[in-house]
Amino acid sequence: MSYSKEVKLQDNEIPAKINVETGEVVPVKSRTNNIPEDSVIFAPSARFRKDYTKAWEYLDSVLTPLEFKVVHKLCRMAKMNTNSLEPLNDETTIPTLVVEFSIGKNKVKPLFAKLLELGVYGKFEVHKKEIPYTKFWILNPFLSFSGKIIKSDIAKLFVGTVIEKAFNSTL
Repeated sequence: MSYSKEVKLQDNEIPAKINVETGEVVPVKSRTNNIPEDSVIFAPSARFRKDYTKAWEYLDSVLTPLEFKVVHKLCRMAKMNTNSLEPLNDETTIPTLVVEFSIGKNKVKPLFAKLLELGVYGKFEVHKKEIPYTKFWILNPFLSFSGKIIKSDIAKLFVGTVIEKAFNSTL
């Protein structure tokens, strides 16, 4: 019969197995991590983001270089695990968007209307004080996402968008 047990150790202690019949003491080897010996953690303080090639390839075919640049900046702005584009929302002024995205004031409305129509971002507002992302624009997670999990409600908001369809295409 075998069993396992969790044991808390001090920094100067190691786990060991003791055979009560023979008195043999065998230190338990433990790996400090699961990183192969010929590898290192690259840029450990960097933020990890998942980008989805099919969605980006689609955008590359339908956006101008300026629009593509704005989408890329939106992706960098998105908050981890929620994809909230805080502080951007419907009350964000045109002069603020001009400065934030380095675009002309006459291009702001048509550019963001096109991105909204494509499903690059969504507008979602619910008044729930315990959920901070409910009054801001949200980046489509089928384009880019950082984090291990996402609330299923957020992902469901973007099902059926042009971006989600490109993400799921079998090109």
